[in-house]
Amino acid sequence: MGFAHNYENMKTAPDETAYIEVMSQYGRGGNAAKHLANWIQERGHVAEAKTGPNTEDVLMIPAAIEAGLGELGKHGSLINRHHGSSFRLSMVTTDIPLTVNAPDIFGADQFCTSCQLCSSACRPDAIGTAKQQVRGDTKWYVDFDKCVPYFAENKTCGLCLVVCPWSRPGIADNLVQKMARRMDD
Repeated sequence: MGFAHNYENMKTAPDETAYIEVMSQYGRGGNAAKHLANWIQERGHVAEAKTGPNTEDVLMIPAAIEAGLGELGKHGSLINRHHGSSFRLSMVTTDIPLTVNAPDIFGADQFCTSCQLCSSACRPDAIGTAKQQVRGDTKWYVDFDKCVPYFAENKTCGLCLVVCPWSRPGIADNLVQKMARRMDD
């Protein structure tokens, strides 16, 4: 499940207003995941809410990609075709029979190849400009040994999410159409 940020609040990153917005969406996501897990359990199935950012035993972004919520962006976050990367995730693990979704490939990965906005805006220089080998896969890589200390020292960040063109209101749908034309060529 994805919970969109208020863009005006996020534009203040790395200010405290952006931090409050992020925590607010984590709270919304946590509540929704717990309500959904309870609903599933009431119907006799196993269900456990997983709320961000500390899910411990599940990596949400790979699961969200497989569930069709978006593509991995250069900034290490998910890019959704409607909300860009300005949202937070939560999830529920369950044994309830579900129809499996496919990943949603709409061109964000291709777009990130030429876009340098997030890597240029990253104050701790944690976002690479090209894909790297990570545990046997070639993908975008964020050096969290640089990112997390900066985040902790400033008590927030989110600059990469704010400058991402996909995250600006009203832009994602146009980018999806533009990338669809490129992918058809």
